[in-house]
Amino acid sequence: MRRTLTVTFVLLLVAFTAQAKTETIRRGFNVPDGGTLHLDAAVGSITIVAGGSGVAFEVVQKSRLGDDDNFKDHKITFEQRGNDVYVASEYDQGWTNWFHNFNVEWNIRVPAHYNIEVKTSGGSIDLADLGGTVDARTSGGSIKTGHLASTANLKTSGGSITVGGARGSVLAHTSGGSISVGDTDGPVDARTSGGSITIAHTNGEVQARTSGGSIRIQDAAGAVNATTSGGSITASLSQQPKGDSHLSTSGGGVTVTLAPNVGVEIDAHSSGGGVNSDVPITVMGKQEDDSLRGSINGGGPKLVLRSSGGGIRVRPL
Repeated sequence: MRRTLTVTFVLLLVAFTAQAKTETIRRGFNVPDGGTLHLDAAVGSITIVAGGSGVAFEVVQKSRLGDDDNFKDHKITFEQRGNDVYVASEYDQGWTNWFHNFNVEWNIRVPAHYNIEVKTSGGSIDLADLGGTVDARTSGGSIKTGHLASTANLKTSGGSITVGGARGSVLAHTSGGSISVGDTDGPVDARTSGGSITIAHTNGEVQARTSGGSIRIQDAAGAVNATTSGGSITASLSQQPKGDSHLSTSGGGVTVTLAPNVGVEIDAHSSGGGVNSDVPITVMGKQEDDSLRGSINGGGPKLVLRSSGGGIRVRPL
């Protein structure tokens, strides 16, 4: 019986593949640097690269069941307003879409210094090295970028976010995946409800929050606020922070590495392990195994460390 079902499934798959149809739409717009691409896609993944002149679209639509009605039901409008390009699509998702028989790929090229404002309701977003501001949102896929020359706002409800690097600020929010951010010159705001967070070197402040993973900040030049309910926190402060830092976890330990010239007022407490420091501290008041308060290098902004599921350790860089 199982063999019969397997054969039947394979035959159906072959039949669907044989009936598949593809339709490609191409459009071009003669616009210079400095404009903005506004794309509101009802369905499909988005890939954007930079280079050349103008904005060019290649929209590849695939109907796996060979149903031409899918192409008709997916309505796309293109419009140019000054240096900006506006594109929107609508798609009436009938019962056949339950089988994912219709797929759209948005392949786009923009000028080197062009701003991006795109969103899709059903696919991933892949951005190359871009020279303008970026606002990218998806309801059902991951977001991946190269090196971004300006600010970036990235949001997804169902996937991971990976940023190669950015010269401006980075906001990365997801409800269902991990976040990885490369070197940035500005502040980073990374939040997820279901994954780990990794941030490389940043010259700005860091906000990192997750309910289901660890947090690792390789090198921060500003204040750090990191909170997790399900993992450990590791952070390195290479320069003197201008504001207070708070690192708190309910599901792991906390390890902080400080550069020799960093001065802070440390306030550390652990409910699930001891508190240890390899950095000289001028202590304040009576000390206990699970708490430590005092000044490092003459004091400075607060460094508040909390752990309910592991130990706390302060180390020299």
